[in-house]
Amino acid sequence: MEAMRLSSVLLGVVVLMASAADERTKRPNVVVFLADDLGIGDIGCFGNGTIKTPNIDRIARNGAKLTHHLTAAALCTPSRAALLTGRYPIRSGMASHHVGRVILFVPSESGIPQNETTFAEVAQRNGYATALVGKWHLGVHCKVKDFCHHPLNKGFDFFYGTPMTNLKDFGDSGDKVATSQFKRFNPILLSIIAGTLVAAWSLLRFRLFGRCGVGLLLILLVFPACVVLFVVNNFKFMNSMIMRDFEVVEQPIRFRNLTQRFVNEGTKFLEERQKDKKPFLLMMSWLQVHTVLHTSDEFKGHSAHGAFGDNVEEMDWGTGEIVNALERMGLLDNTLVYFTSDNGGHLEEKGHDGSQEGGWHGIYRGGKGQGGMEGGIRVPTVMMWKNHIKPQTVIDAPTSLMDVFPTLMTSVFKEKLPTDRVIDGRNIYPLLSGKDSTPPHKFLFHYCGTDIHAARYTPGKGEDVYKVHYATPRWIGESEGCGFMCHCNERHVIRHSPPLLYNIAKDPSEKTLLDSSDPENRKIIQVIGDAVQSHRQGVEDVPSQFAFGRMAPRPWLQPYCNFPYFDCVDAEYGYLHDR
Repeated sequence: MEAMRLSSVLLGVVVLMASAADERTKRPNVVVFLADDLGIGDIGCFGNGTIKTPNIDRIARNGAKLTHHLTAAALCTPSRAALLTGRYPIRSGMASHHVGRVILFVPSESGIPQNETTFAEVAQRNGYATALVGKWHLGVHCKVKDFCHHPLNKGFDFFYGTPMTNLKDFGDSGDKVATSQFKRFNPILLSIIAGTLVAAWSLLRFRLFGRCGVGLLLILLVFPACVVLFVVNNFKFMNSMIMRDFEVVEQPIRFRNLTQRFVNEGTKFLEERQKDKKPFLLMMSWLQVHTVLHTSDEFKGHSAHGAFGDNVEEMDWGTGEIVNALERMGLLDNTLVYFTSDNGGHLEEKGHDGSQEGGWHGIYRGGKGQGGMEGGIRVPTVMMWKNHIKPQTVIDAPTSLMDVFPTLMTSVFKEKLPTDRVIDGRNIYPLLSGKDSTPPHKFLFHYCGTDIHAARYTPGKGEDVYKVHYATPRWIGESEGCGFMCHCNERHVIRHSPPLLYNIAKDPSEKTLLDSSDPENRKIIQVIGDAVQSHRQGVEDVPSQFAFGRMAPRPWLQPYCNFPYFDCVDAEYGYLHDR
């Protein structure tokens, strides 16, 4: 009898353990696709009839299309920080007060602070396997080679990709970001160096200055100019690299078949999860469509829009390959799939022949880098999750990339939101699932660096969405652009008092300015102004990750693969490279 009782107890324990293990395998998986500089006008399901994006369109068809999904910044580094943390970039020091609004160098101290929690860290502590494939652009080291900002210290178990971003400097055309913004950058620096050397020689030759004075002159003028000249002309050497976890495996990046490599790494991660049955979070962070436009041979000439269209269509193919792998492995039905872009299209980006090499804004105004302009922050976003999101759902309410953090934390990982910090995002699962149609955000604030340039207000059920502009870019003519990039400082913006007011629910192109002298409109402007003031008062001062001293490159933090050559090819994919 005792033996029978013991057997029953053991059987019960085994059943409970099996049940618990089965429950773990049923936990939903997450795949996040993040494009770079993709405009809302570049995708088929958002109205583009000439660029083919069947795989992204498929996600929308089988799930939801979010027509009013907004980034927290119109540039990549702060926007990506907000996506991962659910917080406005200014709260974590990831908003800049000067022209440099993104991390510019791999060997700098700038990066996502260690005290910020990412949704990958939440997934990791809940037993999820996590991986990031592609672009990071949120820092690597602090004061020593400690990898404090590295993906593996921000919640990811595996990383294959670039710690920086994609830049036109990385191509073979000789184009550079600095000289795109400042056409005479190199000639001016060379003139300063040459003029100072001539002046120094003259001062010594005619004994107008002592050696110490001339030496000081050289230190103050020539040395800084030489450093800047070296840095600007060696962006590729300093920043173009692929890392596998902590190791640099390729330097500089060989772009041929890079998308295929990313797809391969993502697929291998999924195959491992199919074997070990662990729930997973996979983030596929594409380098498309940021310049330099890199396209494999199979996609060259694939589109009706030249190199840019080819780039979009290859990214769509890569997205489809990962979704197809999920389906093939029987994982898709239990996976939340989310596709978005870190900011809108770069309207001013042109090729040598004048062709458009940046994303398009569709019916919206403005683009990348332009603070609160809709074309820079309203991004193409689709989601699917079988039995949770009905096919062909359309969400018109204002939502944000910051909503990903609380949505995953609450509705996927089943945790309560942290109480030790402000979370600006909202759980949009009730909206996606159709359980609640109430817009999740009453107010959203749109920063250009550390300054609020615009804000939107959604009263009631969202029939109206009001937007005010406190500052707008100083565009060149009717171009809706600013040379290479619009900036946030006073010289580059137009201040508006009273602010410009639009109802973007009815006028998404912001063509019809509402009369600010109308009593009802004055009330709306006042309500938004009070919300802006309240928000500002709730933002605590934190160290800026974009302080000049922190952003400057440090030679001792430079990652490399084989000193002193700084040149290597990822051995695992050597057969793919065209040397």
